Amino acid sequence: MATTSILNYLESTGKSVTTGADVQLGSSPLNRLQVETFLCETAIVKGQAVSADFAKMVTDTSGGLSAVTVIAGVGNVVTKTCVVGIAAETVTGTATSPQPVKVITRGPALAVPSVGAIAQGAPVILDTAGGVGSVIIQANYDAAVTAPVKEAIGIAMTAAAANLVNIYVFGKGI
Repeated sequence: MATTSILNYLESTGKSVTTGADVQLGSSPLNRLQVETFLCETAIVKGQAVSADFAKMVTDTSGGLSAVTVIAGVGNVVTKTCVVGIAAETVTGTATSPQPVKVITRGPALAVPSVGAIAQGAPVILDTAGGVGSVIIQANYDAAVTAPVKEAIGIAMTAAAANLVNIYVFGKGI
């Protein structure tokens, strides 16, 4: 189910409906987080980059199942390279019992598995060496490959530490 980004509440305080008193809302209304719900038929771990499951094109040539079903992204497997966002929760589904999974399609995503050094502010892409659900710095791909440049899925909000990085996921119109 799609969420909307038309209305945004930009205040960090609000009014209590019951008492009318000022209530601290924190920074959450300001973070522009957008979460979409997809289906998964495999195990997806919170923080992994997830992709539309293009393998579904075999059974549904309309593309509808590929658009609604996600799988942990793998940068060197053609059916798993279309990143839609970062898993917001850990879920395990099966082909006979697909499970809903929340995916951050825009905004801050914390503790995303990463490979190699990633500096704060660097663009990131799906790991092209095949790390499941992992990201790498875009420059590693650009320098090593003469093929077209992979488009960044987000920007590192922090430097990578212990193979994890916080990223801001670009809203790509999902």
